[in-house]
Amino acid sequence: MNRKQRRTAAKIGKKSPKAGAPIAAADTVVQKAIAGVQAGAFAEAEAALDEVLALFPDHIEALHQKGMLLARTDRAEEGVPLLRRAITARPGEALYWNNLAAACFTIGQAAEAQKAAAEAVRLDPKYVMAWRNLGMALTDLDRYREAADALAKASALAPDDVDILNRLGAAEAELGESLRAEAAFAKAVALDPRNAECRSNLGVLLTKRGRAAEALPHLEKAVEIEPERFTTALHFGVALALSGDHAKGLRWLRRATSIKPRSDVAWGALADAAIAAGEKQEALDAARRAAGIAPSDQSHRARLQKLQQSPQSGAQPRPTLIELDLGELPQSSAQGKAPEADLSTSLDQIFIR
Repeated sequence: MNRKQRRTAAKIGKKSPKAGAPIAAADTVVQKAIAGVQAGAFAEAEAALDEVLALFPDHIEALHQKGMLLARTDRAEEGVPLLRRAITARPGEALYWNNLAAACFTIGQAAEAQKAAAEAVRLDPKYVMAWRNLGMALTDLDRYREAADALAKASALAPDDVDILNRLGAAEAELGESLRAEAAFAKAVALDPRNAECRSNLGVLLTKRGRAAEALPHLEKAVEIEPERFTTALHFGVALALSGDHAKGLRWLRRATSIKPRSDVAWGALADAAIAAGEKQEALDAARRAAGIAPSDQSHRARLQKLQQSPQSGAQPRPTLIELDLGELPQSSAQGKAPEADLSTSLDQIFIR
């Protein structure tokens, strides 16, 4: 115990001769720490909680609050053991389980986060945040059906929560439930028209469903709101090129590559858009960049090979739709035939996570 902590202990001890007075004083300090956190005074709040824990190492709420404070200040790995100690002392507290889930998710422990969030909703089936955290953890574990179910429960409890709707739409999109995904994204956009992420996701989904004309206004609004957002610029460029506006599509895809120069997906999309626009040299340069960034990606190698084999003059290669991620080459390509690009089978690879 340092000098400051000893002074605090002496003050607390002098509050009253009653045995319960020191704990009561400690509770008061914890409440002040909570107020400090809410006001953004993290250092002061942490110092106050440390003083309480120095005197009362098993003070449950001090453990809980210190654990959450550490999670909020990018020290979640230190906070998780404190949260677990609070839960050991009070295992029936849904709040503690939810906050443990949030801290675990922050440090990439999705499986632990899922278990903690599941316990939180078991204890309190109407706990919106816990259902949301459960959905997030399940999504990170690629358990999309369970994630969608959890997020649907969260949305039923909080129907106007835009973030939950957006996450629900993304989970449904992963499952191929395009109608449900569209409904979730559209409702989110209606609730928050200036949410660039929701507009971008709705635009991608509409484009994937062959409705580029409907998608463009959403994507255009998204890039107006956040012009430096990589995924939005990428999606807008893809939709423009698919709709036939090759010049504008190329401009936005070039912008996407400037925002994120190491994205092989963006360079691949730019290459295919340039092919469709008849810009052979730009297509070849972009294809080389994509293949250089991700040399093990067979789709990039196939695209580059096709461009290198096509004639430098005379007939240009037949324009194709923009391909963002072919994944594994089809069987025919292994026999020497390069695959044709198909946007409709690839847009699902670029949903905002």
